[in-house]
Amino acid sequence: MSEPVFFPPAVRTSLADIVACTGAAADEGADLSAMVSGVALLDEAGPGELTFLDFPENAGLLQTSRATACFVTPDCAPRVPKPTLALVMEEPYRGFALALQRMFPQAIRSKSLLGTAGINPGASIHSEARLEQGVIVDPGVVIGPRAEVGSGSIIGANSVIGSDVRIGRDCLIGPQVTISHALIGDRVILHPGARIGQSATDFRHAGIALPPPGLPRAPGIGRVIIQDGVEIGANATIDRGAAGDTVIGEATRIGNLARIAENAAIGRHCVIPAQAGLSSGARLDDFTRHAIPARS
Repeated sequence: MSEPVFFPPAVRTSLADIVACTGAAADEGADLSAMVSGVALLDEAGPGELTFLDFPENAGLLQTSRATACFVTPDCAPRVPKPTLALVMEEPYRGFALALQRMFPQAIRSKSLLGTAGINPGASIHSEARLEQGVIVDPGVVIGPRAEVGSGSIIGANSVIGSDVRIGRDCLIGPQVTISHALIGDRVILHPGARIGQSATDFRHAGIALPPPGLPRAPGIGRVIIQDGVEIGANATIDRGAAGDTVIGEATRIGNLARIAENAAIGRHCVIPAQAGLSSGARLDDFTRHAIPARS
């Protein structure tokens, strides 16, 4: 059995190009003509490969690494042994991510996991739905009446897009995603199994074994609004607003299995870690980046 290769080889790139695209600092007079043709973790990197050191407690691994260059913080730069070149940044992983984009451009382009081009005949699309040119729809997808999908977007296998949902351009909706009562901007990524727009379950009586007899179930009549560039992890859930809207700000990232309750408002460029929970009506300012304990 041949070994599968999921991504094409890296684009050979000079250290000068890496420095230019990441903004990293290198020692004055360093030879930046050397080429890198791959990436690896710190303890596995060899000649011709690029790596990074994100956590100072792992600095001991620098002594065994044979990488051509390593992104490091200013504090750890003196510990980088020769012949590895220190690429100094306050956020080494940011530099590594930018270098990955430069070396593996095809890996950041959205595409159908099944290689679908256009609309697969196995999809069920309502006659009142509107899909712009260039939308890719995988087998088993269901798209409801009056739903709209922008050009360049991909809808993964067995996903369900409810009636009146709006999905912008160049979005990637992974397999088995369900979306209802939602307005989604451009360049949004929803990983497999994400659930967007379901009505919230009322846990205000979570401390009681059973809810009071006759407690009415309030229907959620709000929406989920997801702004441009948001990424939502696998099996995360975003409840629609009970009366107002649940809002996810531009370029925010939400990890796998996270739960965002109804009427929460998350600012721009926030990071919500995997398995975190945000309670009903919670508010996060722009650029919030820390763990949020799950609670009801």
